[in-house]
Amino acid sequence: MSSRISSPDTPADARLHGILDGKKLRSFVMVAGAGSGKTTSLVKALDHVVTVHGARLRARTQQVACITYTEVAAKEIHADVSNSSLVSVSTIHSFLWTLIKPFQRDIAKWVDGHVEAAIQEIKEKQRRYTPRTRAATIAKDASDLEKLEIQLRLIKKVERYSYSVGSDYAKGILGHEDIVTMAPELVLGTKLLGRIVASKYPYIFVDESQDTFPNVVEALKHVDAQAQGSVCLGFFGDPMQQIFQRGVGSISEEAEWERIEKPENFRSSMRVLGVINQVRSEADGMVQVPGRPLEQQKLGEFFFFVLPADDQRSDRLERVRVWLGKNSVAGSWAADSADDGEGAKILVIVHRMVAKRMGFAQLYAAFHDSGSKSLKESFDEGDAWPLKPFEGVILPICAADSVDSPSVIAVLRDQIGGVFDVDPPDRDVKKNLALARNAVTDLRKIMEEGGSGSVGKALRLAVTSGLVAPDPRLSVYLEPEGKHSEIVLTAETKEALDSFTACDVSELAAYFQYIRKESPYSTQHGTKGAEFSKVIVVLDDEEGKYPLYSYEKLFGIKELSETDKKNLAAGRDSVLERTRRLLYVSVSRAVDSLAVVVFASDTTAAKSAIEKSEIATGGRVLTEADLAFG
Repeated sequence: MSSRISSPDTPADARLHGILDGKKLRSFVMVAGAGSGKTTSLVKALDHVVTVHGARLRARTQQVACITYTEVAAKEIHADVSNSSLVSVSTIHSFLWTLIKPFQRDIAKWVDGHVEAAIQEIKEKQRRYTPRTRAATIAKDASDLEKLEIQLRLIKKVERYSYSVGSDYAKGILGHEDIVTMAPELVLGTKLLGRIVASKYPYIFVDESQDTFPNVVEALKHVDAQAQGSVCLGFFGDPMQQIFQRGVGSISEEAEWERIEKPENFRSSMRVLGVINQVRSEADGMVQVPGRPLEQQKLGEFFFFVLPADDQRSDRLERVRVWLGKNSVAGSWAADSADDGEGAKILVIVHRMVAKRMGFAQLYAAFHDSGSKSLKESFDEGDAWPLKPFEGVILPICAADSVDSPSVIAVLRDQIGGVFDVDPPDRDVKKNLALARNAVTDLRKIMEEGGSGSVGKALRLAVTSGLVAPDPRLSVYLEPEGKHSEIVLTAETKEALDSFTACDVSELAAYFQYIRKESPYSTQHGTKGAEFSKVIVVLDDEEGKYPLYSYEKLFGIKELSETDKKNLAAGRDSVLERTRRLLYVSVSRAVDSLAVVVFASDTTAAKSAIEKSEIATGGRVLTEADLAFG
């Protein structure tokens, strides 16, 4: 039995189990604050359904569906319920693909309409061109139209569609974005599909519901409404932890649904919890309470610094860590990594601030300055498709002791379409292996020498030599007239790839070190769900340059804009709500000790505003003068 399942029930757990045991299935929303053990409640609910209703589910060949955010989370949750065959745990993309995969005719119809819509969009755009803009874009439009029309002809011959990371409709491949767009449309537009979902999954639980796409929530609610009491749809999440713009945020309860609140906090010390509640106090009114017994509660500590926003930020932040090491009861805050439990985790607003400090600023700019939203987001999350060849093949090959290292052979063996493939049967593997050895030698030399453009050199060598089986989008970029020539790359994607291939390979190792959480840094977005003994939250509007958020506006250091005031008056999501949620997520990562550092142009005004905001209740606001006497 996992530790989650064996943990004592909270009042929220007991109430949920009562709902699950009711004669009529009822849907619910569980709002669980940071550190409350939301996933524990989810796992206990899954186990309860299997224990109490397992026999009925088996007799009807049904399952409990659990939708979570990442593959890692899915594996952990499934392991917690002993990998029960009655529980299907998957990411939202995998779950949606499982639903629509049998409906190949509907998929083909959707793809056909999708490509046709793209063609019509270009034609409509052309009709709006002025003579001046037409001359500058007509060639590109003609090329894109030609590719789309080729796609439209080729998809007629596709017999069956499959699902991968990136799209290649002409070869029957759907990508991530296709799945999250298409599946909800098919569920909402096909009564049969909704009934099939309800018949197969009488219990559907959604983890991290605040970050679920609105169209997916709408589709699931449609299934629930159509089922008329034969489905239990449960959302586990916290609107205060909605920090991704595509997420639905708060889940509105439908008629006869139950709302369950779980206010306990089993993570943070008393002083940290005080800060958490102060941040949340102006949002939804939930007051979190200590979850541990009184004898297990820790007092903890909290520090607040206001420092000048100049070109000495990194030096000042290091002085803060040294000061804390001398004045905090928690010991050193200056270790190289917080993940070993020794040092402090430093949370910044954007990846650019980390990139500048760790040495991958050019790589960051390549993905962030192109205008490609999907590449920006995937780069920040560590799964950008242009980087996959380096992560999975090139860097591991070059990290090996020698060209003939067994680890090099192991990496190449894992490559589908690589030198060890036996299709066709008469392929000369020995010859290809010799060629691969030479290619690996050349690749290691490129990586060792580095320099501007070395990313492109390494990538082209790895692809042309067969060391890497590239994503179709990367293939068409490197070889526009090759076998994936019908794929259309947007101007933004091409711009990002041009900048990416111009980068120095030396920046890649630092980027992956950061993405793998092997550095003391993280973004405030990137640590949701994690916890650390000591946390430093850096608030810096100027260096962050992130218009969606403003800590200075939240604390009253800076005046709201007219747009901000209009959004607030209209009840729309505003800079204040977005920033408050992000700050809530950040400060609630701390287990024992928390320090907040604000960099401001006017430290006197900032100190005064922060003291009035009461976020520093229980401790004074420290300044550079205090560091001098540390």
